[in-house]
Amino acid sequence: MKILHIGTLSIAAGGPAMSTYNTVKGLLNKGEDISIFMYRNRKDDKLIANDIPIHYAGYALENKFAYSPTFKKNLKQLGTYDIIHTQGIWQYPTYAAIDVARKLNIPYLITPRGMLYPQDIYKSNKFFKLLSLKLRLLKDLNNAACVQATCTEEMEYCRKLGVKSPIAIIPNPIEIKKYEAKKEDGIFRLGYLGRLHPRKNVESLIYAFSMLKDKLTNAELIIIGGGDNEYEDFLKSEAERLDLKNIKFMGFLSGKEKEDALASLSLLVLPSEFENLGNVILEGLLREIPCIATKGAPWEDLIKHECGWWIDYTQEAITKAIEEAISTSSSRLRQMGENGKLLVRDKYSMEAISEKMVILYKWILNKGKKADFIFTL
Repeated sequence: MKILHIGTLSIAAGGPAMSTYNTVKGLLNKGEDISIFMYRNRKDDKLIANDIPIHYAGYALENKFAYSPTFKKNLKQLGTYDIIHTQGIWQYPTYAAIDVARKLNIPYLITPRGMLYPQDIYKSNKFFKLLSLKLRLLKDLNNAACVQATCTEEMEYCRKLGVKSPIAIIPNPIEIKKYEAKKEDGIFRLGYLGRLHPRKNVESLIYAFSMLKDKLTNAELIIIGGGDNEYEDFLKSEAERLDLKNIKFMGFLSGKEKEDALASLSLLVLPSEFENLGNVILEGLLREIPCIATKGAPWEDLIKHECGWWIDYTQEAITKAIEEAISTSSSRLRQMGENGKLLVRDKYSMEAISEKMVILYKWILNKGKKADFIFTL
């Protein structure tokens, strides 16, 4: 099969870029003919990796909607494909790719990447998104050969919006690697990893540290990531206002610096309002770090597999979970970490997810049977 993904590998795109990369890399490892079509990066931008086949479409004229008058022309010049697989919605490349797929009579698949959650639609650019859904996007979704959701909740949101096309539930993949052993020095380190943005609710960790400060005399909060400078300044000002000396802002880390920081963590927390998956939980579990995720992310597996806490999206619940984690014995935390690594290996590895993607692609091309993770009305 010859498959073209429309997306980005820009570090600035965060989780969606990593998910796209891992999906393509996993399929390449299985011997499939897979490549990605994306805008050429600006000088100050970096790629997550460049060891997969990349076709470039020049530069976008602006960043918000990522429009380029030559995108369709550049895409057509690549030749024909069996399937065009778009990553994300709301921006021009997805609409343009769908137009080209229709013109060339190529089946297309859409992965919304959590962008059809009500929290995404109604929190920013609401008018544009609702108008886009009404005038075009819902039709595009219903004419897709399939829509890929990463969890049951995302599929349910799609159905509520009126999506009637087949929906496949396939989580984001992660590459299984060997990591250095966790460093234990007697300090309990709570970590946040990811983009800094108001909907990530990172301030809840600062407030939890303030409320539990009498119990956290030998603990640190490590915040790894960057993004919204105004929000980052707000977080730092709150830590200063509350006179918390045990909070460290590490900024964006990569390579050995990132690995050293993660190896020092006792616990990783995803306090977001919503996530369609939350790749950082996969990163934590793979490194045998127990995790806390709010119910804004589909991480019931943390409870089912005894590798963390899955809690309500409230300050009280976040504070209580952190307090419980601090009170948990080091041996129990180690066992939770081992449970998490087994979960990732069996359910979220590149190998497991790429196998499902191949089954999905073959079904779309009428070359295979419908699997139990593909849902039709």
